[in-house]
Parts: sequence; C-alpha cells; structure tokens
Amino acid sequence: MNLGDEMKINLNTIPNSGLEINQEVFLDKSLYEKSKLLDLKRVIAKGNINYNYENNLVINLEIEGIFLLQDSITLDPIEYPFTCNIEEEIENIENFFGNFYEKSKNILDISEFLWENIVLEVPISATHSDSSKLSLSGEGWEFKNENVKKIDPRLAKLTELLEKGKE
Repeated sequence: MNLGDEMKINLNTIPNSGLEINQEVFLDKSLYEKSKLLDLKRVIAKGNINYNYENNLVINLEIEGIFLLQDSITLDPIEYPFTCNIEEEIENIENFFGNFYEKSKNILDISEFLWENIVLEVPISATHSDSSKLSLSGEGWEFKNENVKKIDPRLAKLTELLEKGKE
C-alpha cells in the first residue's frame, strides 16, 4: 500500500490480514536538520501493520536506507548504509503516539515514529578514508594512537634514570 509522502495511516481501513507496506519513505528535512546527518537517501520501509487478538496495534517494519554523513577524519560527505527493525505492540495508541494520532479521524502519522527509530542507527563517527594516505601530524598537532606509548621529551631523562635504576 502506498501511504503517500505524509505516511498517514487510517487505522479504520487496516484489513484483517494487515496493512502491507513496501515503499520509499520521504522524511521531512526538519526532522534531521539538528542532527549530524547531511541527508537521508533511498529510505525503504517494508513490513506490515495490523491488529492482534487483543486489539493492540502491531507494527513490524524493516527500514533500509543510506545516511549521508561527514567523514570524521576528512570531513568529506560519505554514504553510510543502515538497517533498522521495528517491532512494536501498542496497547494505547493515543498515549504512545501523542500528537501524531488524530483521534477524531483515527489517523496515525508514522513519519515521526519512523524517524525516532532511524535516528538510533546514526553512528557516532564514520570514516571511509584510508588512514595510510592521510597526514597524521601537522604544525603543533599529531594524531594520537593509544596503543603506542610515546614518551614526553621533557621526561626522557627521568625515564633513562628509571631504566638505570632497574639494572
């Protein structure tokens, strides 16, 4: 079923077999303008929405897409694929979705709900750069490797004295 750009679902029209979803999702840029995402590309939602025997709304969706992020080393834009699985059983729709549920029309806008789940997949940092080709030092700075212990030149004499003391 095609939900349209707004991702609104009329909960009265969900068939007994469930509402099958397999479509591209277009989320409003205002949702992610304050995040570190530059853009979202080719976001596809697949799955179904139905009611279970207790009359609770059950949402089973798999969301796939591509984040456009800034490379954490070079600051160039990079594409980062993601997958997100949503499995929710909602007993009280009005409390769970709040402002996104129009009770008078029994219509639910799931775009914010999808975004809340997608944003959890955004990595803290991402890079596709080959670090062997990058300059790892410059004037007054250098890239630190925590596995390599480098002795501060001001303490080099002290280290020598400690080594002599061990002999």
